[in-house]
Amino acid sequence: MLYSGFLNSNQEDKIMNTAEKIKVGYLGATTESGPDTTTFGYIAAEKHFVDQRDDVEFVNLSSHRSICEAVGKKTIRFGVVAIENVIDGMVNETVRALEEAHGHYGAQIAGETVVPIELFFLSKDGNTRPNVVSHEKALGQCSRFVSHLKENGTMVETRNSTGEAAYAASQNSELACIASSRAEEVYNLKRIGDTGNIVDNLNSMTRFWILNKEYGDQSGHDKSCFLVNLEQARVGAFHDTLECFAEHGCNLLIAYPISIPGKLWEYTFLLEYEGHINDEKMEGAWQELRNSGLCLNPPTFLGSYPSVTSNIYVPA
Repeated sequence: MLYSGFLNSNQEDKIMNTAEKIKVGYLGATTESGPDTTTFGYIAAEKHFVDQRDDVEFVNLSSHRSICEAVGKKTIRFGVVAIENVIDGMVNETVRALEEAHGHYGAQIAGETVVPIELFFLSKDGNTRPNVVSHEKALGQCSRFVSHLKENGTMVETRNSTGEAAYAASQNSELACIASSRAEEVYNLKRIGDTGNIVDNLNSMTRFWILNKEYGDQSGHDKSCFLVNLEQARVGAFHDTLECFAEHGCNLLIAYPISIPGKLWEYTFLLEYEGHINDEKMEGAWQELRNSGLCLNPPTFLGSYPSVTSNIYVPA
């Protein structure tokens, strides 16, 4: 059945009974020639929904915040947002945006997908330029190359996406960009010199969350994600939080601090665990945490979803 293992039966029935395409949001600008389809967000969306391509309409949005909000408001059915790169770490912008959209509208994580990352140094004619543009995370993934550019006097600026950067370079002869091979092809750009793939680690990958109004069904090989705010003055609060899960046999995959805007030295912790919220041990751990009194605010469950990363090996 359509979207089997990803949507529940009620969602599948709704989709099967309508001729309207399912809207999937991704990070991408609108250019003079139409929606940008060269971003890694688009590549991730296309990969995840490859078996349903004829039933999906991809919708470009200007930011991860816009995507999260659109899912929450049901303007789109699904959203695809970058959450983690193996070189540059977690995407704080995404966590904050989803936390807000979850609190206001109930957006949740329903799936994940992984995309290999290759980045290239591009311009209209293959010659160097005094200014280089790209997305902040892309710059972080090729930090050694970018540092070399800066040392040689090149100005480096950020754009909302690598696709937006590539489009700008195709329109402005004063700009070079760092972007994907798809952007190189779509915008008729050329690689500068013999630089090739310029990421710091040639095995770079980015993980994307698939957002929906409902979390994913149990697959037998799942993850669950939570946000917690802890009292700084309480000794061992973080240890005690993790112990709620450890005592129930839940394996921790990620514990990551996200700074809270406007609150100095205070953090929200993102916790990602093996297991589904409907698993007996995970449900027990979640209930224990909620009743523990450890958190300043009620802890947040962001979703459960089938894992795609456990069998992916990334060489050092």
